[in-house]
Amino acid sequence: MLVEWGVDSQYQQELIDAICDLIEQHIKSDIGFVSASFHASEDGRRVINYGQWHSKEDWSKFRSSGNDEATAAIAAVISRCGAKTLKVETFRVDRVIENI
Repeated sequence: MLVEWGVDSQYQQELIDAICDLIEQHIKSDIGFVSASFHASEDGRRVINYGQWHSKEDWSKFRSSGNDEATAAIAAVISRCGAKTLKVETFRVDRVIENI
């Protein structure tokens, strides 16, 4: 899952920190959750969230699970920071190259 937000530069870090806190509290332990990575644009005006789930089915179960508390809290953060959702897309992992 890939989400891109547009945000005023003064709120970029607040948006990232608050959503990360909510993921830690409400989503991290959900079945199928793998990771969430946040990328901050150099100009401070965009945030990309790359989230991974074990399967599309796990992602779909989460989305339909009625985790209203987490969803509402994330929506409140987005609103408070004046962020605009620019893009939401899903992809499947095709290849990974790591240097670990």
